[in-house]
Formats: sequence, C-alpha cells, structure tokens
Amino acid sequence: MFSRRTYKDKVKNYIIDLILAQKISPGDQVKEKEIAEILKISRAPVREALRELIAEKILEYKPYKGTFLKKNSPKEALDIYITRGLLEGYAVVDALEHNLKKIRKLSNIVTKMYKAALKKDHKKLIEWGNQFHNLLIDGCSNKLLLYETKRLGLICHILFFNYWPRIYSPEQIKTRHNNILHILKKRDKIQLEHIIREHYFETGGKISNLIKAG
Repeated sequence: MFSRRTYKDKVKNYIIDLILAQKISPGDQVKEKEIAEILKISRAPVREALRELIAEKILEYKPYKGTFLKKNSPKEALDIYITRGLLEGYAVVDALEHNLKKIRKLSNIVTKMYKAALKKDHKKLIEWGNQFHNLLIDGCSNKLLLYETKRLGLICHILFFNYWPRIYSPEQIKTRHNNILHILKKRDKIQLEHIIREHYFETGGKISNLIKAG
C-alpha cells in the first residue's frame, strides 16, 4: 500500500519526466484532473505535488486560469544559476574532505556525461550531471544549505536540458567538469569555490542570452 506522500512524489517525478521528454513546454497548462486520471490516483496528492513544484519555481499558478509550466525571464534564469553557484560553491568547500575520497567516482561520472552528450541523450546527460553535482555537495554539514542547493538544482537542470546543445559541445562539458576535479585535487578552497561559482555563472549567462534572443 502506497502512502499519500509516495503518491505525491510519484506525481512530481511524472511531471518532471514529462518536462524532460519535452511533452510539456513553458507556458503549457498542467491539469490536476488529467494527471490524476492518467495515474489512476485521487486528486489530493496531485494537488500536493503541484503546490511543491510551484514553490520550487518550476510551475506557476495563475488565478482563475490554472497551473502552468513556468516561463523564466532572462533575469530569472540568470538569478537561478547565480544563486545555485553561490550555494554550491560554499557547500563543495565545506564537503572538501569527503569529496577527496570520491575523485574516481566523480571522474567516472564525467566520462558518462561525455558519452551521453556525444549520443545527444539529453535525459542521461541531465541525470549524470545531477548525480555529479549532488555527490559534490552531499558531504556538506549545513543541512539547510544542502536542501536549498538541491532544490535549485532541479530547475537548473530543467533549464540546462532545453539549452545545452546550443551552448556547449560534448568536449566542453567534459572539460568543464574535469576542471572542477583538477581544482578539487589541489585542495585549494578559494579556487574551488571560485570555479564552482563560475561554472554556474557562465551557464546562467549563456541561457539568459538565449532566452533574450528568443
């Protein structure tokens, strides 16, 4: 027997999968009744999932109209990436000693990201990228910071999913993540925080410019 929370999480994952499969585009309505019918569950957990995704800035509620996949402005996209970069930079430095034990695993993930990018397997690239960055921060001792960083990570990866082929080649994806590992091995906390921030600032700037260009 599934708990109500399990159903709510199932709904969230279902909606995220629809977004990553590009079956929902920014501005499209996400209908509570329709999802409940497809998943064969009551509307209560669907409503809870929608509320969470609205709080996470992935969906937006428009009074008297409904819930829609959020269209981010250039400024919003840039702010999301800047904030994630600031939080992750601190978290990675805080988790430095834990991360030094994960170098080989992180390196293997970069290889998998590169292969996924070569195949233009968008979903796998996002999944491996999410695993890489979550692994970097998982040793952070500040649980609130960890929560907020991961929360922003979801919307970052949705944005990246839509734009990455236009901003980075597979080789650049591999190089950018290997550069992080290179600084990590040096144990230089200042450089490490800086490269993490720039990793996000650069991508946010590129995505913001693409949104401006339409």
